[in-house]
Amino acid sequence: MRKLITALLLTSSATAIYAAEPIVTTAAPTMISTPSVVEMQTNLGSITMQLNLDKAPITSTNFLNYVNSGFYKNTLFHRSVKDFIIQGGGYDASTITSKPRKPTIPSEANNGLSLITGSVSMALSAPNKVTDNHSATSEFFINVKDNTKNLTDASSFTVFAQVISGMDIVSKINSYPTISLILENLPLVNNRAISCGLNICLQKIYIENMYTSKVVDSINSITRVTVNGTGGKVTSLPAGISCTSTSKAGSKSCVLTKPFATDVSLISTPSKGYELRGWSGDCQGFTTPLALITKVTDATTKVTTPKNNNCTATFAKIGS
Repeated sequence: MRKLITALLLTSSATAIYAAEPIVTTAAPTMISTPSVVEMQTNLGSITMQLNLDKAPITSTNFLNYVNSGFYKNTLFHRSVKDFIIQGGGYDASTITSKPRKPTIPSEANNGLSLITGSVSMALSAPNKVTDNHSATSEFFINVKDNTKNLTDASSFTVFAQVISGMDIVSKINSYPTISLILENLPLVNNRAISCGLNICLQKIYIENMYTSKVVDSINSITRVTVNGTGGKVTSLPAGISCTSTSKAGSKSCVLTKPFATDVSLISTPSKGYELRGWSGDCQGFTTPLALITKVTDATTKVTTPKNNNCTATFAKIGS
């Protein structure tokens, strides 16, 4: 039985950008030497961003620390304002509750980077953004359009990155309806709940995982596959990926580096007694028996990948 939920759309694009669970301690994160490109794998596709370590070293390092610790795995895009921003990085996708954050960091606002289309900035948790902009923790927002003049307190936010691939996914997320049920302006794939066994499930938009990447340049791109659960593996043509999860509760990620516009086939092979439950990320929409790529059949599906791609294959025991 499906329960309909009315979507409440925000009408003002000048709403303040805030983060829940404010933390009062301010400290600079430990500086680390890491790649400046981050790939965000969502259940709707991948978004790749270039961090600006020169103009926002503290903020970028803080973000990378969260990425490398696995904090962003399975976190919601919990707020979307039409033609304005999408916001995420703070709420668990399963429970829709706030995750524990690290201490706040010093602001690096007014670093010469603006809230232009595709720019990425940290959200603030302080009630007054103008007088206390040293309150960023893990939450970030991506500007769907140029908001340099839309925000009266634009100078309070630290811009630290720019989307270099995947603005179509950003726009797609921003196009979905929102509800104000548990969180304000929570975007859903549909503006209703769906039947989910004995429960009612919201079709949420979330970050499956984030990765740092050294393989982003004008010559090469990468295909990354994450295998969730046990009972299956994913291989690739051309060869390079042979990925099998070894932990029931965990996942494993494998990467294939290849020239741009190279055809790649991914083949999912369930173990005996297991099945492929589906693909997500950039492979979303492919279902059994012909997934991206494929299940255990004779055929394979070739997909041209002129950019980075992130796909997740989920396996589970038949009947579970």
